[in-house]
Amino acid sequence: MMMSSERQLHSFSSSTLTVLISVFLVLFIISQPPHHHHHHASAARIMETDNHDPFSDISNRVNLSVYYESLCPYCANFIVNHLVNIFQTDLINIVNLRLIPWGNTQIQPNDTWICQHGIDECKLDVTEACAINEWPQVETHFRFIYCVERLHLMNKHTQWQSCFASNGFDPKPLDNCYNNGLGYQLEKTYADETANLNPRHKFVPWVLVNNFPLQQDYQNFVGYICKAYRGGYKKPNACKSSTISTSLTINSSEAAPISTPQVTNP
Repeated sequence: MMMSSERQLHSFSSSTLTVLISVFLVLFIISQPPHHHHHHASAARIMETDNHDPFSDISNRVNLSVYYESLCPYCANFIVNHLVNIFQTDLINIVNLRLIPWGNTQIQPNDTWICQHGIDECKLDVTEACAINEWPQVETHFRFIYCVERLHLMNKHTQWQSCFASNGFDPKPLDNCYNNGLGYQLEKTYADETANLNPRHKFVPWVLVNNFPLQQDYQNFVGYICKAYRGGYKKPNACKSSTISTSLTINSSEAAPISTPQVTNP
């Protein structure tokens, strides 16, 4: 009887152990993904890396700051005939463009503004500041500013409101910004920023690449952008042009110097 009980106990223990081992093996196998599945996951990650937008690393973008004023022929020429190139090539992918519409405007002790090109410039500077604020996407507000400055080059700046319809823009946000005083507050912020430039601006447009003033060489901004780019990917196609050289200089007389404005904006 004792021997029979021992045999039963031994049989029960063996069966239990076998079941436990089997369960353990099943759980272990289930917990391990198939080898081919792991391979596919790795391939997917590689594909994601290969297809990753090479210009999505915002921290590596080059900062391009343009201090200008509306109705300045040199500023308008730069914006319409030169700066626009960053949108017509792949350069915009590596650039953070900032437009600062204040230029040589002066604030008098009685808080009136003196604009170099008259009261129309004062109004358009405020309007363009509103465009930058209301349409923060650079491609959007640049399209509006480009339109206004292009009309100036055509001696049609008084028709600037046509830029709303021609670009499909709603004028109400800019009207509100201008009329409720926000535009003037934005301009005062730009005034402070411009006044704190070091070194101070000598003329407009005053162009900085990563806070480095290009001074008289501003028209060659593309070359400086390409040299400043430190991204981990290949440079844009626009940087491969053999015509880009930072040795190009222009005569300082081609830029608009700071002069004594004649018109006061009350």
